[in-house]
Amino acid sequence: MNETGGSYVTYTKQHEEIVNSGAVAINEFLTNANSVEKRSLLFCLDKYLDPYFGYNLTYFDEIIIVLEMHLFVDHNKEVKEDIFQLITDFSRNSLDYLADNIEQINSELLPDAIYALGLTFNKKYLSLVNNYGNHQNERIRTIAKEAIETIKSTNSGSIT
Repeated sequence: MNETGGSYVTYTKQHEEIVNSGAVAINEFLTNANSVEKRSLLFCLDKYLDPYFGYNLTYFDEIIIVLEMHLFVDHNKEVKEDIFQLITDFSRNSLDYLADNIEQINSELLPDAIYALGLTFNKKYLSLVNNYGNHQNERIRTIAKEAIETIKSTNSGSIT
């Protein structure tokens, strides 16, 4: 934390080496490191997953799965928010692990999970997201309806 109440996250060459070592090394680090180190690695991953930087990791999809799995692990809120930021920014069109396990996600993170599924623009998640369109929680209901519209508008020619 700095004096304004925000946090400061950076990464080192060690974090880059972990990313370059592959999905297994990333998973191991996220499993065993402290929260500050986890956030540093996740910040480093932002560069490696972003197409702008041109890394084109051969294990990109495996990293996304590792990140999805860590949404269900006992991490602090900031780590999970960082993970959601990465998967919403870079997951392409598949978040099957998240979709398959959404019932087990912490209720506080459910809106983020629904939002992430919507941003895949993948019509296979439409019925799952639709299940939350009448949820008792207004925020979940609103995000589900927005996600449904996002998926439908992107797939307007292929959804009946």
